Amino acid sequence: MTPGDRGRLLAARELVVVDLTDAALVALLAALELEHPTLEHPPFSGGPPTLRRARAVIRLAQRLRNTLEHYRCAVDAALVFASNDDDIPF
Repeated sequence: MTPGDRGRLLAARELVVVDLTDAALVALLAALELEHPTLEHPPFSGGPPTLRRARAVIRLAQRLRNTLEHYRCAVDAALVFASNDDDIPF
């Protein structure tokens, strides 16, 4: 871990959990794709109940991953803004 990474995590400790959650979602997506090889093949409706539920879980997991990424970007922007405020001479 670089000093910059360490400083970022000290300033925004929740990013540890955000990163762990994202890694768990990646593992979930991989497991579902292995379990249901036809997941991304048309038709996207119908099929056994487990396949339909897997499609729903994948949509939600991908949406959550995107939201987590937006959160990371917002935190990074706030940290940059805060570090720029440290340069004020008064």
